[in-house]
Amino acid sequence: MRAAGPPEREMAAFADRVFNLIHNGQPIRLYTGCGTTPAAGFINIDIAPMLRPEDTRFDDREYFFFPFADVPWPIPDGCVDYIFHEDFIEHLSQKQQFCFLAETLRVMKPGSWHRVSTPCLIQSMRRHSHFQAGMRGVYTGEWDRWGHQMLFTQHSLEETAKLVGYREVLFNQKNQAVSPLRGVDTRPWDDRDTLFGNIYADLLK
Repeated sequence: MRAAGPPEREMAAFADRVFNLIHNGQPIRLYTGCGTTPAAGFINIDIAPMLRPEDTRFDDREYFFFPFADVPWPIPDGCVDYIFHEDFIEHLSQKQQFCFLAETLRVMKPGSWHRVSTPCLIQSMRRHSHFQAGMRGVYTGEWDRWGHQMLFTQHSLEETAKLVGYREVLFNQKNQAVSPLRGVDTRPWDDRDTLFGNIYADLLK
């Protein structure tokens, strides 16, 4: 995996790639917070490389590295056809979540979809906590073990997305995304319940 350049250079290269796709009439599919599972056919974005430099499994994938939850993206309004991420948005602060969702909404085409896969706070608490034991019974692994900052329930995700401006929020299951441009949902792994452990939602602009 290639090393990251300075953020300004990464952002300029990202913008050049998007403008090239626009010029050629090709769909723009963004995978934000790609981590160690970059997707083929997507522009993969993260704040820094997470794969080791000697790991060449994904050298054919497109990567750009910049603090995309903290800065405006250097691409036009209404140009992106599809946005996807999994096990990512819960690592953002509440401020970053609102900034990120507002920016994704800005760059998406009307009628396009934004696919969210994120751990379910309700299911995690229900499965692992023993509240009758008081503080000692509260499962804190979502924060302490995994570094999560703000987790969603279906209700809070829908409320947040609609507050930002998304028209509809459709909840479904793993690999049931509604967009024909969808990627593959790979999470969760064996660290949480494979059926109920994640919230899967498609946000419609």
